[in-house]
Amino acid sequence: MLASLITPANLHTAFRRVEASRGMAGVDMVTIGAYRRNLDLNMALLGEELRSGRYAPLPLLRLLVAKRDGSPRALAVPCVRDRVAQAAVLNLIEPIFEAHFEEVSFAYRKGRSVRQAAMRLRELRDQGYRFVVEADLDDYFDNIDHGLLLAKITAILTDPHLLRLLRLWVQAEVYDGEKIFVMKKGIPQGAVISPLLANLFLDELDETLSSRGYHLVRYADDFVILTKTRPEAEAALELTEEVLTRLHLSLDPEDTAITRFEAGFKFLGLIFLKDSILAPFDRPKREKRVLYFPPPFDLAAYLASRKPPPGE
Repeated sequence: MLASLITPANLHTAFRRVEASRGMAGVDMVTIGAYRRNLDLNMALLGEELRSGRYAPLPLLRLLVAKRDGSPRALAVPCVRDRVAQAAVLNLIEPIFEAHFEEVSFAYRKGRSVRQAAMRLRELRDQGYRFVVEADLDDYFDNIDHGLLLAKITAILTDPHLLRLLRLWVQAEVYDGEKIFVMKKGIPQGAVISPLLANLFLDELDETLSSRGYHLVRYADDFVILTKTRPEAEAALELTEEVLTRLHLSLDPEDTAITRFEAGFKFLGLIFLKDSILAPFDRPKREKRVLYFPPPFDLAAYLASRKPPPGE
């Protein structure tokens, strides 16, 4: 797939994908606008690094932003160059991975949305599935096991060039303002490739529950399971915990419960109550308020100390 990866058409499509997301600069402080000003040269250099095997990503820039409740959430942002490389790989592997995914997942997938997830819940509710297992994973993105994730990737992909790149991005270096460290688990919220990998990691949960006849609706790490009786809901929750144990994940006990449509519950920012779906009037606009931004990264010192990639 290397030849397809480094074509000018794929690299330029990848840049447009990154540009459309309007992200910030990484540790090299190169903005999307600055990268665009020398786009042809940047594309040529990136393509040659990918072709020769000399490509190595820069550390991710780790910052803290506020969640809706004000508590901190860590984002780890690749530089623009690395986001373009990830998008170029994503263009190739997204259709391959999509063929393995189940219909029950709705996040980070083309043609799918919160609205579609809500309509699926309404459809199941109207079919008599009135009991609901509400579930949310405890710090999902931060706890994804690298060994299990890489095994799931290699079960689908065989191309050594793509596998090398994905391994580099999973086992990434991170700059937090004080030091550089290598991620031992988790995938960065802020990387182009992370949503696809997040769906891949939970596909085992989707497949297991679906194969046992349970009706799951999942949006990233937030999901519900619908059943017709409470004992079925209890069995579905028990099976979910078994699968998550295999994945080295756990449910957030504060956000996990068995309820009914008659009692009402929240999912994806909506309220499901009896036969109604309600959107709160006072939903605050989502803003990424920065709680901590690291000091400038010494890129020159880092590059001088970095070992060359194998084979160089």
